[in-house]
Amino acid sequence: MKLTSLLKNKDVLGWVIWALVTLLLVGPSIYFIYLITYDTATTLVRIVAGIFSAAILSGFLTWFGNEIWFRLMKKKYEARRKKARKARKK
Repeated sequence: MKLTSLLKNKDVLGWVIWALVTLLLVGPSIYFIYLITYDTATTLVRIVAGIFSAAILSGFLTWFGNEIWFRLMKKKYEARRKKARKARKK
């Protein structure tokens, strides 16, 4: 399958967006974890906690973005249906 045909699938696109947002948030998340943990925490623990928190935060962000996108598309669809119904009545 071609990449463009895969990206037209909404499920695949959602996972790709999640992965990209996770990669963008990994650096700031690791830095934040370094700020809030004690010095006794090992580097591996801090990095894994940063990656985990980035994945969770990106999940919420992509869910919120998908919800907004879904509602906007639903409004457009309902407006088209309403316009088509009015055109059929005339």
